Amino acid sequence: MISPLSMSSGVGGIASPATPSIAATGAPVGFQEMLLEALQTTQDLGNKSQSTVQQNLLGDELSLVESFTAMREADLALKLTMQIRNKLMDAYNEIQQMRF
Repeated sequence: MISPLSMSSGVGGIASPATPSIAATGAPVGFQEMLLEALQTTQDLGNKSQSTVQQNLLGDELSLVESFTAMREADLALKLTMQIRNKLMDAYNEIQQMRF
């Protein structure tokens, strides 16, 4: 079975969490930067989805397939973001419950 975290390519333009931790400059990329970039990508996909739906409603030359694809990409990005958030909260709660 392939772990979702070991995928080499992203879904819908989203970089997978298994991307290398070395930037193009050769410097390590921190978790914070990766998380912020993923959140920005999620927001960008949501904005793109809204834009394509609005363009479609205004009668621009966009097919329904393009609109639905943009909406699906935004939906998947949001679901992935929520799963990451849930895992982070679970880890935080587990650390809080540790006894030293």
